[in-house]
Amino acid sequence: MLGEILIYISIYIACVSLSFYTLSYIKNLNKKYPLFEENELPSLSIIIPAYNEEEYIKKTVESALNFDYPKDKFEVIVIDDGSKDKTYKIARSIKNKLLRVYTKENEGKAKALNFGISLAKGDFIITMDADTTAEKNAAKEMIRYFKDKEVMCVTPSIILEKPKTIWQKLQQGEYLIGIYLRKVYHGLNSIHITPGAFSAYRKSFFEKHGGFIGIEKNNLTEDLEMSLRIHSLGFKIANAQKAKVYTIGPKNLSELTKQRKRWYVGLIKNTFSYKRLFNRKYGDLALILLPLAWLSVFFSIFLFFFFLFNLIKSSYKEYLILKSFNFNIIERNNFLFEKDILSKAIERTISSFFSRPIFLFAVFFIFITIIYALYARRKIGKIEKLSFGLILFILCFSIFYSIWWIISILNSIFSKKHRWE
Repeated sequence: MLGEILIYISIYIACVSLSFYTLSYIKNLNKKYPLFEENELPSLSIIIPAYNEEEYIKKTVESALNFDYPKDKFEVIVIDDGSKDKTYKIARSIKNKLLRVYTKENEGKAKALNFGISLAKGDFIITMDADTTAEKNAAKEMIRYFKDKEVMCVTPSIILEKPKTIWQKLQQGEYLIGIYLRKVYHGLNSIHITPGAFSAYRKSFFEKHGGFIGIEKNNLTEDLEMSLRIHSLGFKIANAQKAKVYTIGPKNLSELTKQRKRWYVGLIKNTFSYKRLFNRKYGDLALILLPLAWLSVFFSIFLFFFFLFNLIKSSYKEYLILKSFNFNIIERNNFLFEKDILSKAIERTISSFFSRPIFLFAVFFIFITIIYALYARRKIGKIEKLSFGLILFILCFSIFYSIWWIISILNSIFSKKHRWE
């Protein structure tokens, strides 16, 4: 009984959330933001921290150097964080007067970024992962939003670059939905994650409020911490939806689980560190977005165990029914008779789910997910093999999401150490 009540509470919260997001999007659809004109664009430094990225570093650096940005106001800085492969050598081999390449001992991404910031000549900074590329106009589109002096960070639209493995395609739907949600959060001044792959910052913010905090200070997600710090100080984070950025997703389940564990443990620790954000003075972020984020985690884990328990319970019940018929699939004494019994058992198990009202809500949420994905495709352009990736996301992501969160919570409790890899 309690389980059913919690299910319908989760459905109610989900419906309220969808309504809120939709109305917020419509309200801010035609909202105008102050933007830099072409002749107003300020100086910019692109900082690329790299550790063992010989496979991607050349493509990333060339992508950055190819940005459509005034060349007299632009530079690219590569920080090799003590790589053990040819990352530094490959970066040094690229000849361009706008490029500077440095190497240092391995201390993690946050210290590599801070080192790059200390060397940067630009008034604005873009941090760019070494396996990331972007459209030529991405930097310009993002920097335009800094005309609003309260904006300390600008995020882009991020998608996966040519997902090949089944695990990369699984992530595709998540990234597409993120494009829509980040637009909604922008209108609410509630963007609470600045993507480490590609984000723009006002350099003066680092000078006044410190740089990135890394693993040496027990922070696994320096980009998340930075976004929460920006909000806690009363500043804004914007989203330049026209800035298209492409990143490489983890290729297998092991890499993906490692990434999500770092993300989610980092979210737990940073939320605790910035618990003061749960205060009405921070507006929609405090009253709606952060509570919804954590409620979604709670209900995802609850629903995972609820349906797992009911599946086991239902299967055991069917097993007892089959046993009463002396059903034995191994001996197969009367195959046709036993096959008919087995098929009816499977049919009863499936119909017990599809006959529930929750099935209709599941179909509704799947429909909304498809709408979000189509919205993102319309904004981004043609996306290869979207249908397969979207089907994978709808069918499987929530299961893995719950498992990753269970692992992360246990990991956080037992305080297992991490490092930047």
